Amino acid sequence: MSTNDVSFEFNVPVFAGAPDEGDDEPVHRDTPQLEGLDWDQTKESILLAEELGFDAAWAPDHLMLGRDHAEYEVWTLLSAMAGFTEDINLGSLVLCNDYRNPALVAKMAATLDVISDGRLELGLGAGWHDGEYEAYGWEYRDGFERLMRLDEGIRLMKEMWTTDAGEGATFDGDRYQIEDAHCEPGPVQDPHPPILVGGQGEQVTLKLVAKHADVWNTDVFNGDVETLEHKIGVIEDHCETVGRDPDEIEYSWDGHVICTRDEEKLEDLIDLMTPIQFEEEYQDQAPIETVEDAREYFVIGTPEECAEAIEERIDVGVTKFQGWFIDFPDTSGMELFADEVIPQFS
Repeated sequence: MSTNDVSFEFNVPVFAGAPDEGDDEPVHRDTPQLEGLDWDQTKESILLAEELGFDAAWAPDHLMLGRDHAEYEVWTLLSAMAGFTEDINLGSLVLCNDYRNPALVAKMAATLDVISDGRLELGLGAGWHDGEYEAYGWEYRDGFERLMRLDEGIRLMKEMWTTDAGEGATFDGDRYQIEDAHCEPGPVQDPHPPILVGGQGEQVTLKLVAKHADVWNTDVFNGDVETLEHKIGVIEDHCETVGRDPDEIEYSWDGHVICTRDEEKLEDLIDLMTPIQFEEEYQDQAPIETVEDAREYFVIGTPEECAEAIEERIDVGVTKFQGWFIDFPDTSGMELFADEVIPQFS
């Protein structure tokens, strides 16, 4: 694989995760030093990522994570980003299928692809945070049913994007139906924005990846080299089953980045972030409790150590690296990464 095929991407801090006053544990693992949301600060971080040469900026689709349950809604944020950026791609990591009607998402995605001049990457998932479902009044179905709804949702969206201009799309599924639904203007990207599917389940989710995805997204707890290699192998086996060329799918790593030559800063950040804990509803959480664990799952250390961790993942097939720079709002880590790590792969 040519290193020219590798992309480095910025995960936007859309919620604050610093410990509450009087507590030592971060509220959220992805932003453990960010004490509160500030729009100007968020906007400047995205502009800095674009200036530094990051290929894409991603935002998660949650509604009340983080400190004080304050969080930016993803689609509103991506739309704003399309207006104040010029070159960087924009993506959802990942959009919960149940939070929005998929026919409307197809229309929203086509419009955002137009106004961003073809910069949208559409990340999709089945949803898992039952607390948000309950709070917002959505039905939380069992895992298999959520995945079947995701499968139908993606097929419906593709139908809307690929139906000839001037003709309305029709889709008659068990869970979703549309009739004569127009999606014009259609997306700029042909045939549609790349679809990223997030999830880990090997029997159903990864088979959906093989059927539908242009990109597979893993998570923090599956970011070690051994697990990545295994999951990619499962997807390749599913590709053989569904009759798809596995080379059509790109593989991404989504995780924490600490890039620093300051050993004290590195130790302090690792001490703050470990043990990694997440919401109780999240399944299959790997035990990440020590410095050794952190080095196994994340990209951390000096620029040389970060590059070595990236190379190990490239060797098993990963080409997209979506990083949470956990020293944020300090931006020196992402600046050092851009200055001394990214050029090694360009």
